[in-house]
Amino acid sequence: MPRGERPLGGDGGALSQFAGDLRKLRDRAGKPSYRELARLAHYSATALSEAAGGRKLPSLAVTLAYVSACNGDVEEWESRWREIAAEESQEIAAESPYVGLLSFQPEDVDRFFGRERLTVEVGLAVRERSFVGLFGASGSGKSSVLRAGLVPRLNAPALVFTPGPRPLEECATRLAEYTGTSAVDLREELARDPANLRRRIERHCPGLVLVVDQFEEVFTQAAEPERQWLIKALTGAPKTVIGVRADFYGHCGRHPELVDALRGGQVLVGPMTPDELRRAITEPAARLGVKVETALVARLVADVAGQAAALPLVSHAMAETWRRRRGMTLTLTAYVEAGGVEHAVARTAEAAFSSLSNDEQRCARLLFLRLIALGEGTEDTKRRVPRAELDIADSLLDQLAAARLISLDRESAELTHEALIRSWPRLRDWIAENRDRLRTHRQLVDATAVWEADGRDPDALYRGVRLTQAEALGDLIGCREREFLDASAELAREHQAEERRHTHRLHQFVVILAVVVLLLGGTAVYAFLVQREATKAADAAMSQRGALEATLRMGSEPHAAARTALAAYSAAPTDQARDALLSAYAASRRALAGPPATFGGAAPVVAPGGNFLVARDGSGILRLWSLSGYNLVTRGPLGNASEHIVFSADGRYLAVHDESYNVQIWDVGDPDHPRRIRDIAGPMAVSGLDLATGVVVANRMIRDADGKWQPRSPAMLWDLRGPEPEQIFVGGDLVKAVAIHGDLIAVVRNDMRGAGFSVELHRLGGGRVPEHLSSVTAKIPYFEAVTFSPGGRFLVVQGNNQAEVWDLSDVDTPWHWLGPADVSAGGPIGFGADDTTLLAMSGDVLRLYSLRDQGQLRELGTITSTMSGFWRVTAQSPTSFVAQSTTPSGGLLLFSTDVDQVVRTMCADPFYYVSEGDWARLFPDTPRRSVCR
Repeated sequence: MPRGERPLGGDGGALSQFAGDLRKLRDRAGKPSYRELARLAHYSATALSEAAGGRKLPSLAVTLAYVSACNGDVEEWESRWREIAAEESQEIAAESPYVGLLSFQPEDVDRFFGRERLTVEVGLAVRERSFVGLFGASGSGKSSVLRAGLVPRLNAPALVFTPGPRPLEECATRLAEYTGTSAVDLREELARDPANLRRRIERHCPGLVLVVDQFEEVFTQAAEPERQWLIKALTGAPKTVIGVRADFYGHCGRHPELVDALRGGQVLVGPMTPDELRRAITEPAARLGVKVETALVARLVADVAGQAAALPLVSHAMAETWRRRRGMTLTLTAYVEAGGVEHAVARTAEAAFSSLSNDEQRCARLLFLRLIALGEGTEDTKRRVPRAELDIADSLLDQLAAARLISLDRESAELTHEALIRSWPRLRDWIAENRDRLRTHRQLVDATAVWEADGRDPDALYRGVRLTQAEALGDLIGCREREFLDASAELAREHQAEERRHTHRLHQFVVILAVVVLLLGGTAVYAFLVQREATKAADAAMSQRGALEATLRMGSEPHAAARTALAAYSAAPTDQARDALLSAYAASRRALAGPPATFGGAAPVVAPGGNFLVARDGSGILRLWSLSGYNLVTRGPLGNASEHIVFSADGRYLAVHDESYNVQIWDVGDPDHPRRIRDIAGPMAVSGLDLATGVVVANRMIRDADGKWQPRSPAMLWDLRGPEPEQIFVGGDLVKAVAIHGDLIAVVRNDMRGAGFSVELHRLGGGRVPEHLSSVTAKIPYFEAVTFSPGGRFLVVQGNNQAEVWDLSDVDTPWHWLGPADVSAGGPIGFGADDTTLLAMSGDVLRLYSLRDQGQLRELGTITSTMSGFWRVTAQSPTSFVAQSTTPSGGLLLFSTDVDQVVRTMCADPFYYVSEGDWARLFPDTPRRSVCR
């Protein structure tokens, strides 16, 4: 026989009446057992029984589930619940000593407990070193350690900021506030030279410590020029501390300045010990005279033991427990009612979201999606967005901020903590449903930033398929992006108007031709020509429609996208169909290959020729790997040297360095048995080698006062033919870089007046003395890189997202082939194996140009990838390439520029067969045609 319910608890007031009415509601529903009620309500029988117990107010979710299962009036009960909750909340006047999902701030030092030992460790590192990195998992409490632990205990002034999408502006603004100077003037001063940050601090605020929290934002939000500026400025500042998410450690390793600065200056944030957790749980309440029940402490410690990323969840669960406390004790019952560590965040977020109107929920959904930065090989992260770009009412922002779901300052908004991404199922579902749209939006944001940085250069605007994709983002588009797309659309309309004028002239020609035909007495020819033009126009429209669909499906369905692109190209070989076909085929090949190989340490380095690569294996050994398609075959080992690898131009030799910058040179002509042929005592950093002439390009290195490696001299040539390297003089203090190709040497030298730079060409003679041949003056204001093409015919210099190309067919009088306005490249420049193809990389887009016609740049196509930005492209043949992504694993993308060969390959593979159904869905009003001829 079922056991009867316990007598009502409570004091006979509103709460007891509420519980009694819940029992009456169950009686009217036929008094189902609590087990049956649990099946209908999807809550445990215990939770439902306690809801009608009268000892505490159940949560709104449990209440409404109970009422709904008993066929009660949900709206009426929700209103009653809110009245009682409001009465109870008035009894809780004291401010919670727990900050929830927010980070502890300097003013919270008196309630920040549990990280004392780590704070001392960081403080000692800061006193001993000029640059310190604090690494830890998301949610491990890095921000709180820096802000509430380190800053209040520094015996020096501190400036705390986060980089955001514009770190230069952020740094200038915060420093201007600190020093009372003009932010505009300070920004201009810092932009001229990153070293001006150090000079400004030493001159106006000596002893200032820069504390840069959430440093990973420079990799997820900032454009490349500002990222490089911040890294150079911070590594050169007197005292800097950065807080970095641990999964971005590999990103730091790609920047030599950070590698040198962090050597010996890294502090790792691990999980709290049980004793530290107890202090973090009990001490904040104890300072207000409130006791934490021993059972609650034990439960919390057990729930999060060993979890490095659980601190915001603990703090939030305790904040919710505080709201439900009775008297002067925090109980395990209140903790369980709040949902515990596992569910407290989700319940709070869901309750706040459910309290919004339908229109507010729609706006909130868009806001949360805009505040997400998708991870590429890392977890998704939060993203700070200027409030001016959010077309959302301040009242809604204030509501979400009051619920501690977002953080607001005067100029920006961001998620309170990334724990929200992991713990709120609704937000996870939104991200999963919109991942492709968010990736497209992220690309749009980056493109907008490049456009603005280039002075709104029309060449940086979107065209064709990319414009159509971006326009389809709808309400995700912010104000700045809307200006960019409006400008792109206006440019597209101008191009369309020009095409219409061209078409009109063509029609006039057809009319004139028709008149001539009529005068000759024939109308059949006229009809045939008109029909042919109409058919061509219809085919082109069909093809472009199919190309657009293929591009849109490429991220989620690469195989179907490839088949769609093949059908579109067969309908008409338009430029859009060609680009979609090359891109979708490359994406489908990568998808068919399965997950990319993972390597230990840094990303792999592909050798010239693209036949093999160098990377660490799982045990940390550096070795060679054959690259055949996406098939990676392990070859010979190269020992335990560092990942800093430089290949000779023919791929036969490579140089690697150890931690002391000693150099090893290897002959890898036999990949199974690489030979270590020479050691060079360091410290020396090699940047180019050519053993055919016995020459390397290298800098001598030296440790500074902080123990960091720095170049002791500009890049110089060294002769390796003798027993010891012999320096060959080619430069001076103004030399920025040296590149070699055979006996040809390019020396980049700053202008003596401090503006611009020039490139000198030298030839290495038999006496090992470089003979000056000619000089060219670059039009790009800032230098970043200099590269020879594989065959040595071209020389390219880059800087400021632009490139210049010289034809060296006659090295005595180099010919300026392309100027800065001709090629816009956000990444490095690549060449085809036969020097007739140029590749300009920008984000996830590779634009291909032909260099066959002297002085002219003819576009061959555009490869668009679903991978993140590329940092290098290596030619495998004149028409096939392998591109390396900037993801931590260094993902590879193999692609071809030979569209005819791609079509033949696809047509020979049944996997790419375009079925009758595929054709009918794509082109419903057009009879099936032969796709493969």
